[in-house]
Amino acid sequence: MREYAAAIAMVLIPAAAWAMHPLFTDDTGTQGPGAVLVESNVNYLKDNEFRSTVVPLAVTAGIGEAIDIGVEVPYLWLRPSAVTGQPQSGFSDVVFRCKHRFYEQEKKSGGHEQFEQSLAYQLFYAQPSGEEEKGLGAGTSRWGARMISTTEWESVEINANLGYESSGRALRRGNFTFDHAVLLSVAAEYERSKPWEPVVELAVIRVKEPDTLTRIVTALIGLIYEPSEKFYVDAGVRVGLNDTSEDYALLAGFGYKF
Repeated sequence: MREYAAAIAMVLIPAAAWAMHPLFTDDTGTQGPGAVLVESNVNYLKDNEFRSTVVPLAVTAGIGEAIDIGVEVPYLWLRPSAVTGQPQSGFSDVVFRCKHRFYEQEKKSGGHEQFEQSLAYQLFYAQPSGEEEKGLGAGTSRWGARMISTTEWESVEINANLGYESSGRALRRGNFTFDHAVLLSVAAEYERSKPWEPVVELAVIRVKEPDTLTRIVTALIGLIYEPSEKFYVDAGVRVGLNDTSEDYALLAGFGYKF
């Protein structure tokens, strides 16, 4: 079962791509009316003899105060491809998404200090535009959804996600098909040390295959450098915590807001 870990992680690119990089986990923040965020990152994953690198370019635009829409085009390197057994590279499936923050509770002034809390949901659709015969695309359209919670208290921000992805095919292993996948993740961000913000995360992915269930458990530690509201860079290391998880992943990215 360990050999499926990288495949599952690659299938969940749509879930990871829209997270608060270098995390799986997203927050409820939106860009604001008319603002545009351009992001890219390099995600390298190793699992046994399989290695992959994903470099996505994502553009997110704020529609109103609480709604974001976006599109992402990932470029994928496979060493090797499970379909051909040879190294392959090229554009993978294009992803479209929408996030809506529908609830906010502000901290009250005076009296006892309270948490700030907000809730959002996120939807995505993956268009099967990558070359399936090379292992670069899943070969079928996929959709998914997330519920997102953000809680802020003093200098700590806690984000929790519960996500679902419809049935599809692994990008790393063309013969691996799953019925559905569920993601549960929790991340903490320490903001007192701004512009340097350490982050930690625990994520569990539960994948339903035709004949079995697979669970992947990973942990991440990372650092975000955000000198202004318009620019950030980040880096992180993710490690597998059980036999079905990847060996490790190295993550780095940046974003600029117009």
